[in-house]
Amino acid sequence: MIHGLRIKNGKAAYVSRYVRTSKLKQEEYFGAAKFMKIGDLNGPFGLLMVILQLLRQKLKVLDALHGTGTDVLKVLEDGDIQTLGMLDYDKRLEHSFTAHPKVDPFTGEMFTFGYSLTPPYITYRVISKDGFMHDPVPITISDPIMMHDFAITENYAIFMDHPLIFKPKEMVKEKKSAFTFDATKRARFGILPRYAKDEMQIRWFELPNCFIFHNANAWEEEDEVVLITSRAQHPDLDMFNGIVKEKLKNFSNELYEMRFNMKTGLALQKKLSASVVELPRVNESYTGRRTRYVYGTILEGVVKVTGIIKFDLHAEPETEKTKLEVGGNVQGIYDLGPVRFGSEAIFVPRVPGITSEEDDGFLIFFVHDENDGKSSVHVIDAKTMSADPVAVVEIPHRVPYGFHAFFVTEEQLQEQGKL
Repeated sequence: MIHGLRIKNGKAAYVSRYVRTSKLKQEEYFGAAKFMKIGDLNGPFGLLMVILQLLRQKLKVLDALHGTGTDVLKVLEDGDIQTLGMLDYDKRLEHSFTAHPKVDPFTGEMFTFGYSLTPPYITYRVISKDGFMHDPVPITISDPIMMHDFAITENYAIFMDHPLIFKPKEMVKEKKSAFTFDATKRARFGILPRYAKDEMQIRWFELPNCFIFHNANAWEEEDEVVLITSRAQHPDLDMFNGIVKEKLKNFSNELYEMRFNMKTGLALQKKLSASVVELPRVNESYTGRRTRYVYGTILEGVVKVTGIIKFDLHAEPETEKTKLEVGGNVQGIYDLGPVRFGSEAIFVPRVPGITSEEDDGFLIFFVHDENDGKSSVHVIDAKTMSADPVAVVEIPHRVPYGFHAFFVTEEQLQEQGKL
């Protein structure tokens, strides 16, 4: 389900709509759930379901945007949402499509990838501004892994070979989750020229073992490629096993800076925060270019956001601190209050582009109060991180915790209408 909020001339309108996928239509016809979810990947029955799904999907793995195409939505000028149908790029898309494609704000191109249970385990794609999907670039790695996100710079694409490995045989043999985390391996980061026609030019760098769900941004500084990311030392496999817990024992994501020297081949990393920081976002006018500010969520457990935190990457972190608080590189924290939890915060620039200050804009996010059951959308000043919100919009329905969001301007909607 997609939740939309439109704010114009001091008024707000809310809408929620199911994405009208083929699977949804089939399940509506049968009146029951018929398709596998990631939480079903457990035990002998889970293995059977995997085999059936692989046959059905022609050996393609699923991600948040799954199958061999992506469902296209249209946001109308009145804020309503329509499902237009499936986009397969004229049959050129034959693999899964990441939930985190990157759009270069300067060129208008989209960069994406898919991961699979069979070789090639990773496939990279470039999509031109006019919507043409270029030929696939297979990326060779040793095992089928979960790679949820990647990053781009002005000249490179960054891939992450982290040892969260899909091993369906162990589901039956040892009655474990379909995913295993090999703590003996080091994390690998592959950096490929973003217009490469094949993987021959990829450079692999190693760092201590970790797992990454979401990256904030990446850019180039002289001989180095810099990645700002939310890094976990060791993921708790229960989160991949469909088990919902208030607390996960290894859930300690922290903001990190990683540097890869393209000249020397050396890689370094630097811790930028205490835990738990996830869902990092930036002013997307700077995607692939040097960023000063990062906005993350402070988490309690896996999906309950207790606050929004702003980092200044030009300031030194206070690494001796064991809790997140203002000081050092932490410029501000917006606390949601007791028993109130939120979602990912998106940055909306006051003026689109890079002509104004990078943090001149707003952060928008959903909030749910478990005391009274009410939900709302908060708009706060990203520059000041003031505890007094710019606006609070009450909404009539509950929005689930932990969901991603994006923002479009009225001008972008008008451009969409011309296509």
